[in-house]
Amino acid sequence: MMKGLLIVVFVNFVGVGALIPVLPYAVIDEAGSSETVMTLLLASFALAMMIGSPILGRLSDHFGRRRVLIWSIFFSVVGHFWFAMTTDISMMFVARILAGFASGSIGVIQAIITDTTEAEDRAKAMGLLGAFVGFGFVSGPAIGGLLSGYGGAVHTAPFMFASGLALLGFIIAIFFVPESKGNTRPRQLSLIRRIVLIRMSGLAMFGLAVFLLNLAFAQIEASFTLVLKDVMEYSSRQTGYVFTWVGVIIILVQGIFIGPITRFLTTIGASAMGAFLLVFGQVLTVLMVGYYLDVFQPSFWPMIICTTLVCTGFALANPTITAAASQVIRKNEVGGIMGVIQGLGSLGQVLGLVLSGPFYELGGGVLTFGFGALISLMLFIVIAMMILRPRRRRPARSA
Repeated sequence: MMKGLLIVVFVNFVGVGALIPVLPYAVIDEAGSSETVMTLLLASFALAMMIGSPILGRLSDHFGRRRVLIWSIFFSVVGHFWFAMTTDISMMFVARILAGFASGSIGVIQAIITDTTEAEDRAKAMGLLGAFVGFGFVSGPAIGGLLSGYGGAVHTAPFMFASGLALLGFIIAIFFVPESKGNTRPRQLSLIRRIVLIRMSGLAMFGLAVFLLNLAFAQIEASFTLVLKDVMEYSSRQTGYVFTWVGVIIILVQGIFIGPITRFLTTIGASAMGAFLLVFGQVLTVLMVGYYLDVFQPSFWPMIICTTLVCTGFALANPTITAAASQVIRKNEVGGIMGVIQGLGSLGQVLGLVLSGPFYELGGGVLTFGFGALISLMLFIVIAMMILRPRRRRPARSA
């Protein structure tokens, strides 16, 4: 079960990672659009993911995790292929919206992990999931950078590669990912009722934390590639190499260090450590972009130090917040409620991406990373409040 699921995640995120270094060049250079349009294209993916996450999570409660996951991967295949075959900006938006909705299945994947792991092992399992995401990001951006420019437009070959890998994940899911949801009948809960349950159960703080985390990291997701392109003057291939290092960080943190860290600090303590590193790394980035590069020539090592701090923080906070939330959800509500929480994360990502384009055009990397640092500080405060206010696990109730 877990091996097949991890392989599916790996091949999908190799494909997703391959797209990262080429998107700014495809939208700005090939399609002739602005930085704001590029970030809106990223936001359209996140918005569709936000809408898809609770819908797919709820469908998985009713019809089974496996069936929903398989169909989601199929639509990822179609979305990536569609983007590869167009240079029209409107069709790019349609393709990314389709792929984004399908990517809402991350909540389904997390529900499968929750179904098949004990509470005390869940942070490690979520970390392993994150590590395989990292494996994908290690090879994906490098491959995408190497493939850029082949087959026509700069993005054609990387997106064809992503579509092919998604197809491979589709086949693996069919043959190697069995159904995980037991015989527990899902509760018939509306979206409003699920939101009320989150508020009453103490999960609201987790939802807020996921929202803030994604709002902060969206600034990095959008503006970092623009800083590499405009300030560091990197090509799509060089940008791919930088994101390969990002993947290495994710592997090291979530595949090796997250277990000992959560045992020493607890799951929620590791989240606080991640939030602190996010704040520290983004403040250093503001200083680097706003001061250091005005005095010195663009330098590789300061950029790598800032990248390492920020990505280590995100790699720690992301799986541990989710794991801590999953420990207080009833099994017959996992898909729906995890879908809502992930939807809140997508909402934060959408808002961050929508703001990052105008912010970047207005104040460059200083404004975008400064805003991200402020949001990360708010995240740290929210997590500190959860640590200081003990939460009680909701008692199980028969369906």
